[in-house]
Parts: sequence; C-alpha cells; structure tokens
Amino acid sequence: MSAPIDLAQALVDLRYTEIPDLVRAALRSEIPPLKLLEDLKAGLDVVGEKYHNREYFLSELYMASETMKAALDVLTPILSGEGVARSEGTVVIGSIEGDIHDFGKSIVASFLEASGFKIHDLGVDVSPVRFVDEAQRVKADVIGVSALLSSTQPTVGEIVKELKARGLRERFRVILGGTGVTKRVEEMYGVDAGVNDASEGVRIIKSWLTEKE
Repeated sequence: MSAPIDLAQALVDLRYTEIPDLVRAALRSEIPPLKLLEDLKAGLDVVGEKYHNREYFLSELYMASETMKAALDVLTPILSGEGVARSEGTVVIGSIEGDIHDFGKSIVASFLEASGFKIHDLGVDVSPVRFVDEAQRVKADVIGVSALLSSTQPTVGEIVKELKARGLRERFRVILGGTGVTKRVEEMYGVDAGVNDASEGVRIIKSWLTEKE
C-alpha cells in the first residue's frame, strides 16, 4: 500500500518538479480537490513561518511560490469546474513610481494568489494615480505598494492623498512593503501598514480580509 500523499509537506520541501504528479495522484485517489487546496495552503503557512523564523530565506520563499503555482496549474481547472473556487478578496499590487524592482512584490503576489486572492499586478514604476484608478476599476479591497528604494517610499503618501481627494480613503486599505520599510511609515505617509517581511505582509492582508467577513 502506497504512503499517503502529503501535499503540504511536498510544498514545504520545495518539490517543484514532483508536485504536479503528486496532485494528480491525489486526485486519482479521490481526495476532494478542496481538501488538496487546503493542504497546499497549510504548506504555505509553514513556509511563511520558516521564513519568519529565518529557517528559509527569499530564495526558498520564491521557490515555494513557484511550487504552489505548479500545483495550482493542475488543481485550479478542476476546482473551477466543480464550482468550488472562491475569491478571498482582491488586491492591486505594484512597485511605486521610480522603483523598477519586482522580486519581493512578485513573491507576495504569488502567495496571495495561491491563497485564493484575485491579484491585479500593475508591474513596476507605477504612478499613484494609476494605483487608485485600478483599485476603483476592479473594486479592490487592498492596495499593496512595494518600495525597495528608500528614496521612493514618500511617493506612497501620494496614493493616500489621491484616495482622500476622491473621498475613497475609507474604502481601501494600503500596505507598503520593502526591505527598508519600518513601522514609522504608517504615521509618516498615512498607510495602514508598513512591513519589511513578505510573509508578514501576506499575514496582514489576510487578517484584514478576515475582518470583513
């Protein structure tokens, strides 16, 4: 008798090349697709904990997001076909104007998408007005802003000003992330949260959307 398939552990072990076949094998074993999705999400939570505890680093975090994508390539069509896929919320994300770095942003976007969020990734060098326009257009819940360069961080304040000018400040949560970001940005620029840890950013966004339920 074959050993049970542990997708959560496979994700934690970063078994990128194997995980599509592991998902297919689990489906053939008649394990409900939604249960497989929950197992994968549990694996992501463990990866986040390991990163927070400095057992994993950015390279492992990136590899975990790629492993999750590979699993979802197999699982998502089945979930959609059964009508069980649901959105946890909508996030507009991008790197602020003047910043062309996207590594950390892409990791956060991947983790959120894997957790069931709808992600609208605007890319890099995104103007404050475009952030707000897109958030309105897609009826987002959260605006996620990446600013790796400390010189670009103040521009996030322009997003907050634009939201206020349109009477939308209470409609959207705004989170700023980047290696040089500290909690001080919340007071300095009026954002709802500032983080320099990708897994912490994901946790905060999840907590915000849980509050709304």
